[in-house]
Amino acid sequence: MNEAQAVKLNSTETRSNITESHVEVLKRNSQDRKVASSASLAAPGQGGNTGPFNTGTTLVYRNIYSNIGNAYNPTTGIFTAPVRGLYLFRFYIYGHGDNSVPTTTFLHKNGHQIAIAHAEQASGGINSSNGVSLLLEVGDVVNMHLWVGGKILDNENRYSTFSGHLLFTM
Repeated sequence: MNEAQAVKLNSTETRSNITESHVEVLKRNSQDRKVASSASLAAPGQGGNTGPFNTGTTLVYRNIYSNIGNAYNPTTGIFTAPVRGLYLFRFYIYGHGDNSVPTTTFLHKNGHQIAIAHAEQASGGINSSNGVSLLLEVGDVVNMHLWVGGKILDNENRYSTFSGHLLFTM
C-alpha cells in the first residue's frame, strides 16, 4: 500500500511540476504581450508649430508618457506591432486658426491612409481628434503623417498626442 501511495504521490508531483512550468510560460508570454504607448509631439522644454512642409511628413512624438513593450520608436515616430492582435490608436491635434494653413494629420498603416484629424478656421485655437481599432500582423507599422502644407502645434501644455495600445492578441 505504501508503495502504491508513493507511486501516486510521485505522479502527482510530476503533474504539479508540469503545471507550474506551463504557468511560468503563460506568465512570460503575457508579459511579452503587454503593449501600450503614449506620447506628445513636442520634446520636453520645446514647443511651437511643426510645418507647414512641401511634402507629407511623419510626425515624431518625442515626449514619451509610456512605451510598454517598446512598440513605439521615438526616433522615427513609427509604432511597430510586436504581436498579431487588435490595437487601439487615438490621436489629438491642436493648432492656431489660419485659413491658409489647416491643421491636418493622418493615421497611416503600412503607408496607407486610415483616418484623419482635420481642423481649420480663421483665428483662435482649433483642435480635432480621431481613433481607430486595427487588426495588425507582426511587423505592421502605424504612424502619424502631417498633411502637405499643414501644421500642428504642441508645447508644454501637450495638446497634440498619439497613443497605441494592444487590446488583445489574435
